[in-house]
Amino acid sequence: MPVIIRDINWEETDINLVLHIPMKGAKANKLDVLSSDQYLKVSFPPFFYEVFLYDFVNDDKSRIIVQNGFVEVTLTKQNPRKWNQLSHPQSENKEIMKALREEALNQMGLKQKQRTEANSSLLNANKREAVREQMKLEGAERNRIDTIKKNERDKISEEMKQFEENQKIQRQLAMQNHIKPNEIQLREENNGPENKKMIFEENKVIEKKKTIFEENTSKNVSRTVEISLEPKLSIPLRETCRIAVNFTSRVFPTPLRESQTDIEEQWLRKQVESRQVSTDLQLDLSEKEKDIDYLKEKANQFFQQGNFQSAIGVYNHAIRVFPKVATLYSNRAACHFQVRNMMKCVEDCSRALELLDPPVPDNLLQRVKAHVRRGTAFCELELYAEGLLDYEAALKLSPDDEKVREDAQRIRNFLEKNQDFS
Repeated sequence: MPVIIRDINWEETDINLVLHIPMKGAKANKLDVLSSDQYLKVSFPPFFYEVFLYDFVNDDKSRIIVQNGFVEVTLTKQNPRKWNQLSHPQSENKEIMKALREEALNQMGLKQKQRTEANSSLLNANKREAVREQMKLEGAERNRIDTIKKNERDKISEEMKQFEENQKIQRQLAMQNHIKPNEIQLREENNGPENKKMIFEENKVIEKKKTIFEENTSKNVSRTVEISLEPKLSIPLRETCRIAVNFTSRVFPTPLRESQTDIEEQWLRKQVESRQVSTDLQLDLSEKEKDIDYLKEKANQFFQQGNFQSAIGVYNHAIRVFPKVATLYSNRAACHFQVRNMMKCVEDCSRALELLDPPVPDNLLQRVKAHVRRGTAFCELELYAEGLLDYEAALKLSPDDEKVREDAQRIRNFLEKNQDFS
């Protein structure tokens, strides 16, 4: 419930009215003030003060200061005179006070609306002015750039004209140098005085142009292009040759009587053939789509992110391009196992084991992995006998693998228990 403040101090002059309202702990940012031409309300929970003024004041010139637990309100009177009292004569009449309060609220709403519209109008005007200034700057920048371009074009045109003039003078000098002195003398003997005078004037003009050309050449060496009458030197081409690359032959560290060289060579040939893309697909695929390492890395990223369906899609494309790579089938089987598609997992593992032939030490780990994965898929399908066969095959290939041995024993115990129970 608000605490109504009654012990206030006020003083007046003919122009101003000053109120001192005690509000302990009041802060300017938390003070609620509502004022109009004849109504004043100051609120700082739980303190509350309102007054219906005796006469009208100029609300736009009002001033409020918060200091030392007091709120000082300075009001400017519309009619300069002394009131000798603060409150309205009919402040006890609730109906009149209610009407004055509503009128004050309406005035506040109207002033706030006008203030908002004025701020919005000012903001729009500032935006328009900013746009105009920006357009002026952009126009000035465009004019500056156009001026620079025009100057450059004029400069280049002038240089081209000068170059063409120099070329013309140079051609004339070259033609004059090709005329022998005997020929010039013959022409002078055969021609009359008028022709001799014309030839003399022509030679004079050529000499003058020659002097101008030599001066321009000495001043603007960087802007002229010299034409050499000497034949250009030919640059010899680099000779081609063929570089032979020899690889070290593969040596298997096994005794000759136990050697599986032929079988391993057969396995290596099969691996090389399996990575060759058919000519029918080469035209339709990009370089990345024909790169098996890129496809495996992409599918592995999907698998690590848990996006197994996308990984299966990548492996489907890779198998279509490389249908004889056992690793692709084995990895796709792992994806099928994650989405609980056990039959597809069994099929891919079987296909991988078919491609891992002949059995050599290089593909030993892949065969162990394929047997274990197919055996696990069989157990998920409740085909425990078939699963045990795969685990025993994996254990035969890798007898030191304790994990495979424990899993095989667990399946064996389960089968014996169910057989005894039946």
